[in-house]
Amino acid sequence: MGAVILTILKIIGITLAVLVGLILLIVLLVGFVPVRYKASAEYPAEGTLKDDVISLRKREALKNKVKAVDLEEGETPRKEKKPLEIKADAVVSWLLHIVHVRYSLDSTGSIMTVRLFGLFKIYSNDPESVRKKEEKKRKKEEKQRRKEEKKAAKEKSRKDSSEENKPAETEEVKALEAEPEKAENPETDAKEHEPEEKKTDEEKTGSLESKDGVKEEASETDKDKAASDDFDAFDDDDELDDEEPKEKKGIVGKIKGIYGKISSIFKKIKYVKDMKDDERVRSGLSYGKKKLFLIIKRVLPKKVKGRVAFGMDDPATTGYIMGGACLFYRHWRGHFLLEPDFEKKRLEADVNLKGRIVLAMLVIPAVKVWFNKDIKHIRRRVGKLKKM
Repeated sequence: MGAVILTILKIIGITLAVLVGLILLIVLLVGFVPVRYKASAEYPAEGTLKDDVISLRKREALKNKVKAVDLEEGETPRKEKKPLEIKADAVVSWLLHIVHVRYSLDSTGSIMTVRLFGLFKIYSNDPESVRKKEEKKRKKEEKQRRKEEKKAAKEKSRKDSSEENKPAETEEVKALEAEPEKAENPETDAKEHEPEEKKTDEEKTGSLESKDGVKEEASETDKDKAASDDFDAFDDDDELDDEEPKEKKGIVGKIKGIYGKISSIFKKIKYVKDMKDDERVRSGLSYGKKKLFLIIKRVLPKKVKGRVAFGMDDPATTGYIMGGACLFYRHWRGHFLLEPDFEKKRLEADVNLKGRIVLAMLVIPAVKVWFNKDIKHIRRRVGKLKKM
């Protein structure tokens, strides 16, 4: 008996160990196997730079190539070509393409496809897949409709056969069933045909008494109504006397409410200024900013090549965008050309990029930020600000 129990416990222990091992393996795969991605896009979609690898030596030649040529005096301007729409393609894969996602965008629309192990298509919105899906759905509905029609035909044939097997009914029975049944009650019939002259005196006297009672009640209600009108008139005089102090109370209440809101706003502003001067708040914001830039750096592509020329309506906005892009531009220098245009609104791009994302490398800094003491202090202070 003891050996059997030990064997069962051993099997249970092995099963639990296998389950724990599988869960740990899945967590490690999801956390540390990178999600790889690559993308390419061009606007206008002319393919002028797709095969070129831009380097420092080619920058000047490329700038001269894309610069607008000034027209000489007397030269007629050429008709500008209408820019084509954007063309883009992106691929995301995980664990040797066990999960493979592809997205394409062009002038005809967008197509997205999701595959498992590179073979099994679990989702696609391309026209062929949509047509096949609709055809499959139509066939299924047609099959269901035929099945229902066949079932209805069987029920009808069964009903007809059961009606044929019933014994024939006589014409007399049918006539009796067709005639409406009348309940014969001699007392009610006699009462209906009784003349009005034979009505008892008691019924007449009862009707007269009821009329007198109604009259008496009506007179009493008139008296009550007159008394209530006098009382209402007295109450109206009192209400007129009380209207003026009520209006004053309402105005005072509104003034107090406005004053309370203004004082609450000033109180919050003072609280925010105190937070800004708090050393722990400054330390927490600095720590969070550092970790945020680390997360962004780990998400950004490792390889970028191509060119982007851009310009906004306002030169200052163009400068702000260029300043923000320069924080990460140094990582791709030599293979990527960024051209700001401060004179006119403009957008030209032809970019190819590759990168990877490791989920654990994003979760670890995020967890550190959440459990940081200074960040906890900031959360407490923000909670107090919300309650004010």
